[in-house]
Amino acid sequence: MKKVRVAIFGLIAVLIAAVFFYVDNKEVNALKNNQTYPMVEAPRQHPEPITVSSQEIGDTKVHLTKLYSRNDAKGLYLGMWYGDRNAVMKNKEKDWLREKGHIEFLVKAVDSNGTTYNGHTIGTKEGTFTTFRYIQFDDFRYDKELDELDLAFYPMMDDGKGGVPYEHPWLETTVEVE
Repeated sequence: MKKVRVAIFGLIAVLIAAVFFYVDNKEVNALKNNQTYPMVEAPRQHPEPITVSSQEIGDTKVHLTKLYSRNDAKGLYLGMWYGDRNAVMKNKEKDWLREKGHIEFLVKAVDSNGTTYNGHTIGTKEGTFTTFRYIQFDDFRYDKELDELDLAFYPMMDDGKGGVPYEHPWLETTVEVE
C-alpha cells in the first residue's frame, strides 16, 4: 500500500511539473515556433512574413524568428531567442545597458540596395530556460526587389544617458528575403 501511495504522489508531482513548464514556456514557445507574431503589441492586420523560416546566427546558439513587415510595407519585426546560459548574452565584462538583466541591442539592417535601417530590442519574454527578445525597425520600408538583409547586433553600453552602441557588433548574419 505504501508503494502505491508513493507512486501516486510521484505521478502527481510529475504532472504538476509538466503543467508548470507548459504554462511557463507557452508564450515563448509560440514566439519561437512562429505561431505568434514577434510584436509587442498585437497587430490590427496580419503582418506579412518576408523570410521563409527561422535561423541560427552562426554557431552562437542565438536564433532569429521569421522577419515580418506590415501590410503597408512599413516596419520590420523579428525576434531573437537564446538559452539562459548563453555565454555571449550573459557577458558581464563591461557596463552594458540592460532590461530585466538582459543586454539591450542596437540592430542595424542593410538591405541589398545599401540602405541602412536602425532597430532596437523593445521587450523581453522569459521562459524557464529561454529568453526571447523583440526587435523592431520603425523606419524600414519593404521593397519587393529586396533579396537579402545583413543584420548586425551592437550591444548598448550604459553611459547614464540612454546608452551608446559598442563599436563592434557581437552578432552578424545575412537573411535571405522572399
